[in-house]
Amino acid sequence: MRHRLESARVRTCLAGSVHFGTLPAEDLDRIASLCRVSALKDGQPLYKAGGELDSFWIVLSGSLRISSTGDGDEFVYALLGVGSYFGLGHILGRKKLSVGASAYGATEVAEIDGARFIELLDKSPGLWRHVAGLMADRLSLAMLAVRDISSAPLQKRIVRRLLGQVSDGGHDPAAEARIELRITQSDLAVMLGASRSKINVELKRLEHERLIEVGYRTVALVDLAGLRTLAGTDVFAF
Repeated sequence: MRHRLESARVRTCLAGSVHFGTLPAEDLDRIASLCRVSALKDGQPLYKAGGELDSFWIVLSGSLRISSTGDGDEFVYALLGVGSYFGLGHILGRKKLSVGASAYGATEVAEIDGARFIELLDKSPGLWRHVAGLMADRLSLAMLAVRDISSAPLQKRIVRRLLGQVSDGGHDPAAEARIELRITQSDLAVMLGASRSKINVELKRLEHERLIEVGYRTVALVDLAGLRTLAGTDVFAF
């Protein structure tokens, strides 16, 4: 009974995900049937960089903080929200990841055994093509992030990052007038290659223009249309 309830919950999450929602119903059912749900406390590690990788995960609630450490410094790559995934590309080649993942706030994830998922892929060419498309999207996202850090104004980079978090965070921008994201200015600074003080200045400008509201470890998006105008094109979901 518990597994059926978990599968139903995962199935609902997949159907609403920007990454998986376009899959046929039978593929969503098959993926959901492979999942095992687990809960993580704030800061609890899910995967440590360099470890064996036999599964991948889909975020059901909360978010995953993706980061790495080198020379004593931590670099934060992204916060993955509801409906996003971690580790999918690497189970295909049984590769270890150079980044780690930990819970950012109370978080629930659906774990999918890599070997069983590959068996499913082998039986479903359409699902293989979909997964290949997801990998291509992640590569495009990485290249756009490098481009933005090199050339885009900081305010635009901030807005694009915030909208990218919204796109994969289980929100419906068309239905919500206000969307609150759990994210710190320090993490934004590291993700965007800027100082925290510069991030703070730009957030205050956006707040003054009534596009966002900044709270404790949160940023609320209150004018999505205005933010999209600032962001321009090529905003990818994480």
